[in-house]
Amino acid sequence: MDIFMEYLVAKKKDTKDKLIIAAIIVGGVVISLAMFVLMFVVALAMTNAQDGSQNPIGSMSFSIGCVLVFLLWYCAVLLINSRSVEYEYILTNNELDIDKVMSKKGRKHLITVDVKEAQCVARIDDDEHNSAYKNVPSGVRVLDYSAHSSNGYTYFIDAVIEGERTIVLFEPTGKMLDALWKSNPRNVHRTDN
Repeated sequence: MDIFMEYLVAKKKDTKDKLIIAAIIVGGVVISLAMFVLMFVVALAMTNAQDGSQNPIGSMSFSIGCVLVFLLWYCAVLLINSRSVEYEYILTNNELDIDKVMSKKGRKHLITVDVKEAQCVARIDDDEHNSAYKNVPSGVRVLDYSAHSSNGYTYFIDAVIEGERTIVLFEPTGKMLDALWKSNPRNVHRTDN
């Protein structure tokens, strides 16, 4: 019997995300103000002092400046939206694929884990089985694809992926854990949620 499941979790914005968003907004405001001051100075410099008439270059520079400010804020909104990240867990038989969905538009495949080959799958707070997670040896890469939610249902997979020992953090559903357990009952440790 084939297994196919999908689950999407939204990553909570951490302090780093909030600082980046704040920096984008502050940078946008500072650059916008500088652009408006520059447009004003250019417009004044292009004004004829004798009769007060406006040189066409001054008017054109103001229009170009407004377009540049609009493009600046368009890019700022795109950058802020890029901080909106969701992880999609796709389980097909014994393979768990994790994709990153950015701004509900772009998608990037992150990793594929063969659950049958996993050395351990357990909750990060499962003291009986989480020694690989709590005592990560040097040279082992840790990939955090969890939502950082406060419900405490973050699990880890300890497996060799692409020839390198890797620990992957994720937040599966109960049904997904049951399916993972069926693929590797000796090494998948379910905890009642």
